[in-house]
Amino acid sequence: MSAKRWSRSFRYRSVVLAVLILGIGVLPAFAHDFWLVPIGFRLAPGDELVVLGQTSSAFPASESALSRERVADARVLDAAGETRIVDFEASGNSLRLRHRPTGTGQRMVVVSTVPRSVRESAAGFRRYLELEGAGAVLARLEREGRVPRDSVTRRYAKYAKTFVEVGEGGPRAWSRIVGQPLELLPLTDPSVLHPGDTLRVRVLFGGQPLSGVRLEAGVVSRPADANLNALAGQERHGTFITDGQGVLHIPIDRGGLWNLRGLHVADAPAGSGADWDTHWVTLVFLVMH
Repeated sequence: MSAKRWSRSFRYRSVVLAVLILGIGVLPAFAHDFWLVPIGFRLAPGDELVVLGQTSSAFPASESALSRERVADARVLDAAGETRIVDFEASGNSLRLRHRPTGTGQRMVVVSTVPRSVRESAAGFRRYLELEGAGAVLARLEREGRVPRDSVTRRYAKYAKTFVEVGEGGPRAWSRIVGQPLELLPLTDPSVLHPGDTLRVRVLFGGQPLSGVRLEAGVVSRPADANLNALAGQERHGTFITDGQGVLHIPIDRGGLWNLRGLHVADAPAGSGADWDTHWVTLVFLVMH
């Protein structure tokens, strides 16, 4: 965790009811995004697929590695089936996942983390909303009388997705619904995008379209040597809000390594032991120049 959660003025967070990782009576500590970045978006059949799990506030760098114990689900999906990824470990500041796909076609790689619970103060709750640029949410909760006066418990989990191509052509996987609690579902194939195209993405929460959610899209130039940390701070970004059907329309104005990221927080289910559930979501894809 880091106390420096994006110094830039825009905060992409969109929440229904929200709290984040704060200790009771301590200063806020903000969670980082979690991205999946393939080392090579195009593979020859039989080649090893290597994907880095990056955790930081500056795409696509990583400040710390997700441990094996934090991985709840790691899969590779093709057009019709799926395979569990069992070869993954912390490597330096990254989580390194390996898999050797067979056959040609597009693959989707997904990872979900184990939910964690945190106890936090009412003051920390307010400060989080303010620092995350969610003043409108705080005002809404105040009108509804739902701003907590005592400490609360929040669970958080992260869901990441990316795509790679194996061989030339072959069946596509981009339209498959994975079933993550919060999911970014492309409505157009990210792997065939070029500058001037538009990517349409639907945001699903519990399998249903989620409207009025603000996400951020960012892009950096693709590194020739896969030195992702060298790109930290070079990202260009923009803000998008889902329409009534939960859809974002994202103009692709340049080639490079793109990402989408967002946050959604809702009431935790009864009996879960938590008051709120915080869901983080990311999608990474490559656009050729």
